[in-house]
Amino acid sequence: MPLCDPAPLYSVGVSKPADSDTSRQRVVLVVVALLVIAVATTAALWANRGRPSAAPTARARVPLPTPATLPARTPTPTPTRSRARPRIPHEFVAAAAPTSFAIAGPKFTIKAHVCGMDNVRPLDPPGEQHHTVCWVQHGFGVPPGSRSATTYILGHAWAQDSLEVLNKASAPATREILHARPVYVSGVATYPAHALDGYVISLRTPSGLLRYTVDSAYGVAKSQAASVAPLMNEAAKQRVVIITCAELNGVDYDYNVIVQARLSASLASRT
Repeated sequence: MPLCDPAPLYSVGVSKPADSDTSRQRVVLVVVALLVIAVATTAALWANRGRPSAAPTARARVPLPTPATLPARTPTPTPTRSRARPRIPHEFVAAAAPTSFAIAGPKFTIKAHVCGMDNVRPLDPPGEQHHTVCWVQHGFGVPPGSRSATTYILGHAWAQDSLEVLNKASAPATREILHARPVYVSGVATYPAHALDGYVISLRTPSGLLRYTVDSAYGVAKSQAASVAPLMNEAAKQRVVIITCAELNGVDYDYNVIVQARLSASLASRT
């Protein structure tokens, strides 16, 4: 006996074929529905083609600082106008005998009275030697003035007396002269020094005040000084020349120290 009934699975009288048709209809409906959805989606995509896309989600904005939280601004400094330099006076000062002398600069200041001396060679300033210099009043140079030529001023420097009127000017120049290479002027060996460059010489006269700025200094053997043509040129305009002796550290040297200065300001007397 067979273990199962060999008859067909579906027996006569059972409506199974009808159920099969229903299943097929459902499948068809599902397929049709899917097709409709696909067509509708495609149509919607085509309809929206070219339209602007939806606005992107706004990003979170960083809040700007309020005026209370803004960093304090550093005030811009107002440019200040530089003070105008005082105008250097160049007034007319008539030639006259000097009555007072000064030389001033970074290292020292010397003030002295001025006496007149004769042109007697060798030139030897007379009188009190600590507070007095002399000018040659006849035959060598002219009285100082704003339009004058050269004025010659002489004063003593001496190693044996530290209070001699021009020691402070002689010593720094002599220090350089002793180590300088010679420069020949008019065939004479001169020894340049720059320690006094820029110093201001002041001469006061009854006509006003004259200021001269030192532009050169040098040493020359005493016996040859009169042979230096620029030194002896009395016609050189608006110039003052100081002549003294060379001394340094207690030693006197056989040189004259020559200091040349040019007129840089003149102020007429108001009296």
